[in-house]
Amino acid sequence: MAAQFIGTVSVIWLEQPGEDRDMKLTKAFTFVDAAGLKWTVKKDAVINGASIPRIFWTTFGPPFVGEYRRASVVHDYFCDVRTRSAEATHHMFYEACVAGGVGVLKAKTMYTMVKTFGPNWKTLSSPLAINGLEVLSRGQEVTVYRAMADDEFARLEKWVEESNPSIEEIDAEIERRSREMPVLPPEDERPAAAVM
Repeated sequence: MAAQFIGTVSVIWLEQPGEDRDMKLTKAFTFVDAAGLKWTVKKDAVINGASIPRIFWTTFGPPFVGEYRRASVVHDYFCDVRTRSAEATHHMFYEACVAGGVGVLKAKTMYTMVKTFGPNWKTLSSPLAINGLEVLSRGQEVTVYRAMADDEFARLEKWVEESNPSIEEIDAEIERRSREMPVLPPEDERPAAAVM
């Protein structure tokens, strides 16, 4: 099955102080991936492009313009609600970029960017402890920060552009070249024994 969008993005701008980028969907919007899985952004969802790291806006353009704007809407929503894994959400972004008209190689570069520096989260397979005190339990979701030196990312990006690797090969290189660190919840959300 070919990946496709169903419907059109219909939004209203929400006025607020500051950057004023929030938009609310006035109707549901869906992306169907190549496996037939529906990614539906619900009516009244608020999106703002935050799932696309700003540093890359000069390279690819801001989230709501160009061929990847519909992909960014779906990616934003699923990065906020986190009802599917970060890995699946970023892979959907790649497929949605291609379905929206972004070239495959550019979409792979964009995927590399969001997978490395965009929102990431995991479900813990074992408890997370600091100094012997359990901070998060097995099965809890944790936000993950991924770090990679700028020069290392530049080499990774060049490798993607020159060798056109598969998504699985890109994933393996990101894992090899970066470090993952869990972001601890605020003290008031930790178990009492774990507050230091």
